[in-house]
Amino acid sequence: MSFKKPKQIKEPAQLLKKLSVLLEEGYTFSDSLFMLMPHHLKHKPEMEEKVKKQLRNGASMTEVLSLLGYPKIYLMTILVAEQYGKTIRVLKTVANQMKKKEENKQRFVKLMTYPIILFFFLIVLFLAFRSYFLPNMSLMMNNQTTEDRFDLKLSTFFLHLPDLFMILAALLMILLWISVYWLSRKTIDDQIQFILKIPIVNRQFKLHMTRQISYELGGLIESGMSMQDGLHILQKQSLQPYLSEVAEKIKKRIIYGDSLSTAINKEKFFYKGFAEHVLHGEQGGNLGRELQIYSEFLTNRTETNIQRVLALVQPILFVIVALCILGAYLAILLPMYKMMDLV
Repeated sequence: MSFKKPKQIKEPAQLLKKLSVLLEEGYTFSDSLFMLMPHHLKHKPEMEEKVKKQLRNGASMTEVLSLLGYPKIYLMTILVAEQYGKTIRVLKTVANQMKKKEENKQRFVKLMTYPIILFFFLIVLFLAFRSYFLPNMSLMMNNQTTEDRFDLKLSTFFLHLPDLFMILAALLMILLWISVYWLSRKTIDDQIQFILKIPIVNRQFKLHMTRQISYELGGLIESGMSMQDGLHILQKQSLQPYLSEVAEKIKKRIIYGDSLSTAINKEKFFYKGFAEHVLHGEQGGNLGRELQIYSEFLTNRTETNIQRVLALVQPILFVIVALCILGAYLAILLPMYKMMDLV
């Protein structure tokens, strides 16, 4: 099972943005990088030496940025850009994508902070009720009657509601970890087939895969590269195994005589409407640009989906907290009402 490479830099999006500006002004990649690294590196001397060594060995921009800890999904875009000479534009694009991702992450943290603090405060309150209130109430009721009290059992259940939610969350996390571990031991083709069978997840996978291949392949075709050569580059890269597998399958269909739109239509990896859009590009003779336009549309769709999910997270957490508060009221009031009946 693979783990994320730790980031060696501070403000990675800003570094890429500044890098694109310096490259645009005529500086070389190595000069630009050494100008910026002192302001962004976490471990300056060690990392600077590693970068110098890689550059002396003829490392590409993608390899150096990989050493600095940039995620593979962004490195893939930069790798392809190096092939068709649009590195500066792509660095700006990737910097904006990383900035949006960081903003969404910060918004998610803000949305989660208040409900989680409130939830843990409730846990402390419930522990106090279970340790002091419920035993005393149980003792008082047992002194009044020897009957088995259903009300106390119900109160005990309500006071354990936070435990129930935490156990469910822990079980879901464990199940997710086991699923990811099991899936990572399968072949890439088996992984894709499994993902396509999961409701909701399959839709997001298709959206991501379609956005990625339309952007990367569109850029390669627009630069003057043939479609087969573009697919070959996407197939041979190792940064994104899913993209490589999909590119290989499409390439095989094209070799056997299918057009790109027909090949896409025969596969299950792509977002609805993609084949029709590609067909329009083929007929108009501007396939590369059409693919990139469709990629921009899917990028906006992805951002909209993320905003919708973020908008749902806080209300769901507040519902859970509200159920716990309601449980606390019931846990206190039910025994008290029964005590009043016994008096």
